[in-house]
Amino acid sequence: MTDHADPIADPGREQPPADRVERELLLPASTPEVWKVVTGPDWLAEEVELELRPGGEAGFRSGACVKTGWVEQASAPEAPQDPGVLAFWWAADGEPATRVELRIEPAGWAGSRLRVIETRPLDVLDAVGIQLGGAGGSSFGPVLLAA
Repeated sequence: MTDHADPIADPGREQPPADRVERELLLPASTPEVWKVVTGPDWLAEEVELELRPGGEAGFRSGACVKTGWVEQASAPEAPQDPGVLAFWWAADGEPATRVELRIEPAGWAGSRLRVIETRPLDVLDAVGIQLGGAGGSSFGPVLLAA
């Protein structure tokens, strides 16, 4: 990730988006309960349509904002001691695609740990001169994995 100017020291300077954003939450719920929430409506977007299989369609809508993409990996936890993983690509029309990964793990007495990682790897490839086409290469997602 590139080092950017401090927005507190220089509040007038706009910050470029980070290449990677990572957050971790401890939630007082089992891994299957967390899975149900993060794959349903109102967490990622007001409306969510996911085909929970590799290569499945992904659609997200909140008001006028619409993002579409595809599912890279979907592994639902069956029991409270099981981890779960959902990885997908999404982009709004005309914007670069980003990869989102949700990892759900049991966290003992605390319930579950949810780790959310969003990266812009296709933007990086575009920046170094590799022609990917589409919105930051978003139309080539599954093809890149197979290559």
